[in-house]
Amino acid sequence: MAKAHSVQHSRSRFSCAKRMSTHIAYALVVYTLLLIFIVSPELETKGMAIWPYLALVALVAAVIPVCRNIERRWQSLDANGSGELEGQLKFDEAKLWIGAIGIPVVLMLFFKLCSTAF
Repeated sequence: MAKAHSVQHSRSRFSCAKRMSTHIAYALVVYTLLLIFIVSPELETKGMAIWPYLALVALVAAVIPVCRNIERRWQSLDANGSGELEGQLKFDEAKLWIGAIGIPVVLMLFFKLCSTAF
């Protein structure tokens, strides 16, 4: 019981914006690692082509503005003190993680499908 109380107390100590920012940082790391380890092997070509690496950089750069907008939204919600945000935070965290893991998996499947089709 005391442990549950201390966990809840430590969670309430951090703002929702800070918690979302932490999730975004970790999700970006996971997203990038998944791109490197499951998508880039599907993009490999013969020779020393640099385009697969440029594609990975572009894919990472494409999600950074989206993550930044999510972070700004949560900073605004925290600043406005919009009441109980825990449920909304959990929902946004779930969407973030589904995207961070799902996008690389979908891209890998797409490139695998394209390589078998051509």
